[in-house]
Amino acid sequence: MITASALSSIEWLFDKSVRENSCVGPEDSCEVISQPDAGSMTKHLNRKLVVLNLSSYIFRIVALIEFNSDVSMVEHMAKIARSPDKKLEDQTLLDAYAEFLNMICGTVNRRLCAEFGHVGMSTPFFLDSACVSYLSILNPTAVKSFDFLINGLARFKLTACICVAKDKTLDFAIDQSDDPEAAASGELEFF
Repeated sequence: MITASALSSIEWLFDKSVRENSCVGPEDSCEVISQPDAGSMTKHLNRKLVVLNLSSYIFRIVALIEFNSDVSMVEHMAKIARSPDKKLEDQTLLDAYAEFLNMICGTVNRRLCAEFGHVGMSTPFFLDSACVSYLSILNPTAVKSFDFLINGLARFKLTACICVAKDKTLDFAIDQSDDPEAAASGELEFF
């Protein structure tokens, strides 16, 4: 079982993390549109999903990102990757997508570790987009999908499948008004 506050906290963590990691400069914007379920993810032939797992003893979150590999998305991925070449292709583009999901989930993972002590994170891997049809095999407790639009042009979808261990309740609340990471940024500490 997952409580409403835990689900709200997970949604907020992903929303915040995507915004932080999508916007490279002050000119960048990121619009987030919550979707009711994973059914909003499209099934395209020859498209890849980037997948990463966040796991604790109580829960597992399977994060899947599907990218539109149009010119605007590829150029923005090059900007995020700080690549001088705006035309990422083949393995270089896949590596940029994987690192982007790694950054998003890494930010979420750090905040979850503050609540649960230990949350493990896998390395990103790729699946064919047709695998979206089989999310129910994971027997998720909750599934949340989001559409993201960066600078009004670059688009991708993120789906978080939240699986809670049998006979456990996932219940926590993150104070969304106070962000300790933001408060600590810019400070230099000497030991």
